Order: sequence, then structure tokens, then C-alpha cells
Amino acid sequence: MSLTEYNAKYEYIIRSNISDRQKALKLADLMTDMEGQLRNEIGEHRNKEVNALYKKVSLFSNLL
Repeated sequence: MSLTEYNAKYEYIIRSNISDRQKALKLADLMTDMEGQLRNEIGEHRNKEVNALYKKVSLFSNLL
């Protein structure tokens, strides 16, 4: 998945009509997937963008 696709998935999760617990679980899955895939595939010039999205997902997950 690309960074854009991960961001779209994040937006879909937070806007979905599911319980906060389900959102937290889905966001945790998203973060795990991002850790394994994005960090290995994206060059250093985009790491700031990857880290920013990862932090955004993490922060929202902690609010639930």
C-alpha cells in the first residue's frame, strides 16, 4: 500500500460508524502494517511523511 492509501484507510476508519474499541483495533492493525511495509519501501526523503502519518494514527488511537 502507498502512503496515500494508508492515509485513506485511516480516514475511513476514524469516520466509520463502528465502536471506539473496533476503531482502536483497526488502527492498531494499520500501524502494524505501516511498520512492516512503509518503512522498508519508502526512501529517506519521505520518512517524515510516513512518521507524521504514523504519529497521527497513534495519537488518535490513544484517544479512543
